[in-house]
Amino acid sequence: MNSDEKITLVPIGPLTNIGMAMRFEPKIIEKINRIVLMGGSYQLGNTTPAAEFNILADPEAAHIVFTSGVKLVMMGLDLTRQTLATKEVVDNIRTLNNKASRVFVESMEFFTSAQKKNAPPVHDPTTIAYIIDPECIEVKPMFCEIELWSEKSYGRTICDYFGILKKEPNVDVGVRLDFDRFWNLVYENFKLYDNL
Repeated sequence: MNSDEKITLVPIGPLTNIGMAMRFEPKIIEKINRIVLMGGSYQLGNTTPAAEFNILADPEAAHIVFTSGVKLVMMGLDLTRQTLATKEVVDNIRTLNNKASRVFVESMEFFTSAQKKNAPPVHDPTTIAYIIDPECIEVKPMFCEIELWSEKSYGRTICDYFGILKKEPNVDVGVRLDFDRFWNLVYENFKLYDNL
């Protein structure tokens, strides 16, 4: 509330705190320029067949945020599953050999082993990548609401991909990643640690 300028929020987890803030102090909504969040999916979930973890953790808070009127950008699983940390990507970042790149490489090697996947996705960096370089992620405006009543689809982000409902879009949903541009951006940012 004390900020002279509107702020951008970048939640990469459940939306509980933001939903509570909006509910207890609605004037905060006027101070938010946009919210670029990691969560949801316009197709399949990862915690239930219908719902993604961050939204399912607190669908009521997500409902408050998604109906707040704040400009929303959603980096859901459909987009983040395209950010595969392939061996080539990891080896390229390994060449930087600075503190940040070593943490990344160790994390990716751990996730590869733990998840038994050759190339695990990196979900959260998509939010910051989009803010730095919107051209690396294609977004599609959609009307999206949070399912609060269905037993089997509770917590689902119901995104009207084809505009069937004829409702005004309330979310820009990440749909396509420019793989090379995204990973080049990540590489260049890790490279900055050489100067710290």
